[in-house]
Amino acid sequence: MEPTDFYPLQVIWELPNNWCEEAHLAGILHHTGRMLQGLGLAERFVFVVTSVGDQIPMKHPDRVVVVQTSDEGHEIPDYLADAFMVFKNYKPFDGLRESLRVIPLGCNKDVPAIPGKPMAERELDLFFIGRSDFREEFFAGTEAAFSGRDDITSEIGEAPGFRLGRPPEDYARRLADTKIALSPRGVSHETFRTYEALRAGCVVIAQRQLSAWFTEGWPVIEVDDWSDVGDLADDLLGDSARLEDLSRQSLAWWQEKCSEEAVAHYVVRELAIKLMGEAKR
Repeated sequence: MEPTDFYPLQVIWELPNNWCEEAHLAGILHHTGRMLQGLGLAERFVFVVTSVGDQIPMKHPDRVVVVQTSDEGHEIPDYLADAFMVFKNYKPFDGLRESLRVIPLGCNKDVPAIPGKPMAERELDLFFIGRSDFREEFFAGTEAAFSGRDDITSEIGEAPGFRLGRPPEDYARRLADTKIALSPRGVSHETFRTYEALRAGCVVIAQRQLSAWFTEGWPVIEVDDWSDVGDLADDLLGDSARLEDLSRQSLAWWQEKCSEEAVAHYVVRELAIKLMGEAKR
């Protein structure tokens, strides 16, 4: 990324080239810059975008704002005290700290945003394709629930590796034609698939998530295991009105809580609240 890409923000971009999260984070910073400019605060901070948790190229507890991604270990970054505030994906298992905030992972940059079909016109009842790593229980549960059934249309398959399933545009088109998107966790609790499915207006069944401001009250149906996924899917597919309602909620939740602009509103609000709190001391 070039510095001019984020004007009026000052940004140190430390992500490697072709990083999956880069488009989502760039979009957040684009909207954040415009909002901070409107408040006269765009030059107040230096933003550092990084995938590491041990060190940052610039330390200044009153100026540096870090945006950290790719920490699938859900840890607290070592440099927290050296920054004004840190925003990161993957909520730490040890909880948040005063200057630490969690933001949604968002969508993989290679998966385009394709508008979802109306729910009644979607041809695929159930969809998942992904690696089998850490998902043995998921594949066992879906095999028992859906194998050999001709009353539903499903595509549940194993990919040989990350981003080695369907080509990204084909994958996005499948989501746009899917009623229920299954989103098991992999190495970490968060996965791009959940957000890509929300953006496509799918009804999402996902593994239990860590509580965060963007997951509290969301329309994602969370499960602790996949043993009852067959009954859950049958109930949903048998209630077209509920499917339509959940689809509308998914789209609204993406736009209002998880999209780049929505996350930027959250980032600017949290920065402003901390600034006002410090001014009152």
